[in-house]
Amino acid sequence: MTLKTGIEMGKIICGYSEQVLKKIPDNSVDLVFTSPPYAERRKNTYGGIKEDEYVDWFKTIAIELKRILKPTGSFFLNIKPHTNNGERSLYVFDLILSLKREVGFFFVEEYCWVKNPFPGGLKGRFKNAFEPVYHFTVSHPNNIKFNPLACAAPVKEDSLKRAGRKHCGDPKNGSKMTQPAAHNIRNLKYVRPSNVIHVNNVSNQYTAKQYHSATFPEKLVEFFVKSFSDEQDLVLDCFAGSGTTGVVCVDTNRDYLLIEKEQKYVDLIKSRIDKKLKSKEKTIF
Repeated sequence: MTLKTGIEMGKIICGYSEQVLKKIPDNSVDLVFTSPPYAERRKNTYGGIKEDEYVDWFKTIAIELKRILKPTGSFFLNIKPHTNNGERSLYVFDLILSLKREVGFFFVEEYCWVKNPFPGGLKGRFKNAFEPVYHFTVSHPNNIKFNPLACAAPVKEDSLKRAGRKHCGDPKNGSKMTQPAAHNIRNLKYVRPSNVIHVNNVSNQYTAKQYHSATFPEKLVEFFVKSFSDEQDLVLDCFAGSGTTGVVCVDTNRDYLLIEKEQKYVDLIKSRIDKKLKSKEKTIF
């Protein structure tokens, strides 16, 4: 399948997001999951954007993401501020405020990705064991695509024992209850996950993604792709890196559009996706 501009879906494009995104039609992408280069970090990989320039730089990209995202779509941003002189930088917080107040996204949720921390003995702080994932939409969250049981877990016995408590109705803040009333939980086999996601970032000498300096785990992307899109939907990662978003799309029967500015990483992405496609073909046949 091909977009109106001639860009094929299921495509890996070597280029700058600021330029490539302008060629994508309005309201054509179902979900965006991406983790952009952090300010002034991994300069050997991507050069690094200065902290005081970061918000203005990303805002031009965000405007395009808002334009191409469908009204039912979601945009997930994985980014955490680094430390300067012993304290957390504020540029990520400035960015989140800008995406809401200037670009005009709905700011739906902040997810907590809990991962395996690296050993360390930092002064004044403990090991870094989590990263946030911010959820934005162009429409009110009541109207977006949402599959609340796509990553559900079996209901625990303790939950069934508490099933008799009173159901208080829909929240007064305008959001809607999509899960059955508490007294009906006895009829449920699965329960919705929370906004805290426990996934270790497994990468070693046997995984191809080790050749990129910044990666995230397949299961992290899978959580959002399954929960906020359907099969055959188009998923975009505009900072594709090692291509994990594309690999997950192949696994979950989604289409993908990946943008990566470094040719060596485009080659890595193609290798990983080709391997996944061959593995899936063997499973099918």
